[in-house]
This record gives sequence, C-alpha cells and structure tokens, in this order.
Amino acid sequence: MQHSDSNTRNIMARYILLAGLALTLCAAGASAVELDLFVTDYNENPSPEQKPIVGRAISYPNAEEVTVKVGGKTHTYKFPSAVAISPEIEGKNPREARIFASLGEYEPFSFLLRPRESIEQVMITGGDLKGPAGTIRAANVVITSLEEFHGGGRQILMALGKPWNMSAYAAEFFWCTVKVPDNAKPGAYTGEVTVTSKGQKIGAISIVLDVLPIQLEDPPFGLGYNYSHPKDMKALEAHLADMRAHGMTTVAALYNFHLPVYDNDTTELGEFIEAYKKAGFPSVFYFATPMDLELTELAGFGGVDSRRFQQKYINVMRALHQEAKKHGVPTVLSIGDEFTNRAVEGVKIAGKLAKLTWEELPEIATTSDMNGYMEVMAMAPYLNIATFNNGWDGADHHNKGRHLLNRKFLQELQSKTGAIPWFVNAGTGRFPYGLFFWKMTKYGVRGKVEWYYSLGKNERGSVVRVDGANVCPTLDYERSREGIDDLKYLCKLEKLIDQAKKTNKAREQVAKAEAVLKGIFDAIADDWTIYDSGTRFSIDGFGVVDPEKAASLGQLNSTREALAQQIIQLQAALAK
Repeated sequence: MQHSDSNTRNIMARYILLAGLALTLCAAGASAVELDLFVTDYNENPSPEQKPIVGRAISYPNAEEVTVKVGGKTHTYKFPSAVAISPEIEGKNPREARIFASLGEYEPFSFLLRPRESIEQVMITGGDLKGPAGTIRAANVVITSLEEFHGGGRQILMALGKPWNMSAYAAEFFWCTVKVPDNAKPGAYTGEVTVTSKGQKIGAISIVLDVLPIQLEDPPFGLGYNYSHPKDMKALEAHLADMRAHGMTTVAALYNFHLPVYDNDTTELGEFIEAYKKAGFPSVFYFATPMDLELTELAGFGGVDSRRFQQKYINVMRALHQEAKKHGVPTVLSIGDEFTNRAVEGVKIAGKLAKLTWEELPEIATTSDMNGYMEVMAMAPYLNIATFNNGWDGADHHNKGRHLLNRKFLQELQSKTGAIPWFVNAGTGRFPYGLFFWKMTKYGVRGKVEWYYSLGKNERGSVVRVDGANVCPTLDYERSREGIDDLKYLCKLEKLIDQAKKTNKAREQVAKAEAVLKGIFDAIADDWTIYDSGTRFSIDGFGVVDPEKAASLGQLNSTREALAQQIIQLQAALAK
C-alpha cells in the first residue's frame, strides 16, 4: 500500500478523536427532549462535573514566549513554565466520536448522558458501522453502563439489560467498545449509538471509525494479573478467554490452587496448564501458589533451616515441576512473598530459601514476589526471574529509602545478578502497562503481573467482578488493555524498523520513525516514584504530537496516533 506524503497526511488526519458537547438541540428525526450528551475522556474517572473532551485546554509544551492581550493591554511572558488555552468549541461536532483501530483491535470511547427533564424507558444501542470497504456488525459495537464497585477507577462496566427511567439532570456514564474484526477491510466506517425513550430516538453519538492497515501482535513480554482458581472449568475457560481478549499474555496463578503437601495429586495444575494452552497464552506461565509453602503450607515442618522442611519443600516443588513439564508450557514457580515485611530477619530467610532452591532444584525456573532492596539482592542471585515492586523500607527501615522501579536499580540488579527483572504491583491502567513499561523494557524488564483479577468474593483490589462465567470489567482493567495496545503499536514500529534495516530499505522513513520513538522515550521518566507520587505522564518534552491534536485526542491517544502514522508510512515505504 503506497501513499504520497500529502495522501498520507489526509488519511491520518481522519484519525483524530473528536468528542461531543452538551446540546439542547435534537438530531433530525429525534423527539424534542433536551439533554446533555457528549463524549468524555475515558482516561478520566467519571463525575457529574466531567467536561466534553472537545473542550479540553490546549497545552503548549516548552513555549518560548506568550503574549496575552487583555483590556487593551499586552502582556508578554518569556519561557513560561506552562501554557494552556481553552479554545472556542463552536463549530465542532458535539456528538461525534472519531476513533481509529487496527485489525482485530478493541477500541473504546466513553460518553455522558444527562437529560434536562425526566425520561422513561431509556435504552442505548449501537448500530452497524458501514463504509465503502464493508460493514462492521452492530454486535461488535457494545454499550455498557458504569456502575459503582470499588470506586477510583474500579467502577464496573455492565450490560444495559432492560430499559430504565432517568430523573431530570441525573448524569449517567457509558462506555462503547468497538471490536474490529480480524478480516475487516481498512477504510472509513460510520454509524451511531442511539439513545431512545419509549422507543423514540432522542439523541445519538455518531461514530467515525478508521480501520488501519495494521496487524498488531502480542508483545514479547509476560503481562497479566494474579488469579484464583474458580473450581469450575466453564468459569475458568471464560476467565482465561477474557484475559486474552484484554491483551494478557500470562496468568499469575496464586490462590485456591492445590499443592501436593499431604498427597501426590497435581491434577489440578495439569488441567489449568491445558486450559492456559487452549486459551492461547504465549508467554511463560507464572505459578505463584508455591510461595504458600514457606508462608503457611509447611508451617508444621519447621523453619527453612529444618531438615523436615527442606525435604518436604523439595518433594513438593519437584512434583509441581514434573507436572508442568508434561504439558510443554514454560513455567516459573514463585517461592516467596514479600519477606521485607518481616524486617531483616525476613531477608535472611529469603536468602536461605532462594539458595536452597537453587542448589537442590537447579532444573526448576524460579522467582519470588519481593518488596525491598535487601530482599531482592539476597534472593536474585539464585533466581531466574526477580519479580519486585517499588519497594519499601521495612518496619525497621533496613532498606534506607531505596526504590526499585527505576533505571538505576535495574542496571545495578543486572550487573550483580543473572536474574531477569519483572514487575509486580507496579500500577494498573493504561500508562503503567503501556508507555512506562515499554521504557523499562529498555533496561531489561520482561514481565509485569498485577493484583488482582478477582480477589475472593469480588473483594477490594479486584479489577473485574465475576459471577461464575460472567465477567464485568472495571475501568482500570479496560485501561490496562489500552496500555497493552499502546505497547503493541510500539513493538510493531520497532519490528518494522528492524526489518527495514536488515533489508537496507526506507532509510529516510526509518530515521523519522526512530525520531518519534526517541521523543516518546525521552519524555517518560525512568523512575516510577515520580508517577506514583501523583505526577501524570505528559507529552511535554517531545514534539511528535500537535498540541491541538493532543487536546482532542487525549495525551495517550495522541501518542498512539503518532505511532500509527509512522507504522503506516514505514509499511508503505517497505512495500515499494
């Protein structure tokens, strides 16, 4: 597929995401009901004060000079620290969502509905998306409502069910997910999400979708959530399928899995691995349950130094390893859990357990969930994978304020040990799974597992609510998929660059693509503590995004759009 530069610009101009503005005028053919209906930024947690994305302030990073004229007087500011301008929204289509997606991708947008008068029997439905290239059926345009669960990004998305009534000025929030079929033809598709009352149309959000000529692939990293066995195969298969649909490449199996301490039964592990294989997970299986051996399961066998403990521990680990080997899936076993919580004495136990495993069970790939500097450095020399969070001091402050999710520590870890770094509990949502994780892979990180798919009976910490095989995702879980999609775009562009260099093609376009990647890389801080303390990722610092486009797209979508543009252009250059 080949385009001139002007044609490419015209094509990519269509990929700008527009939002809606509150309107009191009704669409043609709709009943005369006054309502606010507008597209919102789905990276923001919903609130009645939420504004339409189209009214977002335009930020200008690294401005050199700003002149403001007020009351006939002119004020000039040299090198201001920040510049944000709220533009006029008149003339912008208030109820239009422009989105772009690759083949097979899920792409969402969110919107708010607030009637100015009470309305009855409300229903919202998605319709077919049609274009010259074909039709994407309405079944692929799924509308869900946001309902309270655990708050703070843990609201759940639920099917709409039956029609409902709405009071005047009551705001409700909705999420639309468009699934682009794998075999869709690239091109423009249009359709709408229709709001009805008593069967009559009272408003609509127009959808303009551009299907990109891009085939994304799983990133070459382990990405997943901790998981509890549901003890029901139908539910298990549904949960695994849901994780794969959300971009997860591994499962960190933790609670409710049987360990062969008092018997030799490893059947459950084998059945799980077969289901894992069937679901198509491409990465190493992260079996975290063995950490319970030292924590609880072998409590009656003495401490780590005890011969009875060591014999039983070795036998159980070997049984698990032998079962995993039968199924041909690379498996890593986690042997410990946050020894830092037990102060310096815990660190000593951690080192002994890791060394015992390394000496007696060299055939088993191991890791441990760690949360402190001294713990990591005591265990990592004896582990295949070092899995850790940002760390804390411990009750006795033995870690002296050292954090772990940063370039400096990653470089130290790999210079002193042979362990491969993975993250655990390092943030859910889009940025942690996407751009930040991508930057950390440049320092050797190869995986990330988070707390928790569905904890206990849908307890706080869960990123989904399950009822048997039925799964209701939270906002954070949906945003995690968006982050993994960001990672897919980054990896796709890097793969194309490597291909071009190997074939000595498209040198000019490769240079442009590398400049975009460098701009993104340089804009991301290499220390998670900066973001954990409240700082949000910003486009400030790199010039790959037009400020007005960033305002209408959102800062993360604007970054993805820049990547998509480079992918399409590089694909075209390689095809010549």
